[in-house]
Amino acid sequence: MARILLLIILVWILYQIVKRIAVSANPKPTKSGVEEKFVQCAHCGCHVPISESLIKNNKIYCNNPECLNLDHQKEQHGN
Repeated sequence: MARILLLIILVWILYQIVKRIAVSANPKPTKSGVEEKFVQCAHCGCHVPISESLIKNNKIYCNNPECLNLDHQKEQHGN
């Protein structure tokens, strides 16, 4: 009787291990199912999702306030 119980426990443990390996090998897709492209900020070099980026003068910038105010800073220093 003890051998049967031990065998059942070992089979259950093996099943749990295989199940965890299978789940970690096949990660769930993102909510939308589409991977978003990352772009690099022209000023600081930070990589951000394209949906969070801003394009000014054909250059891509992140949503960092320092990077967004570049044109304003250049105008102040140029005067």
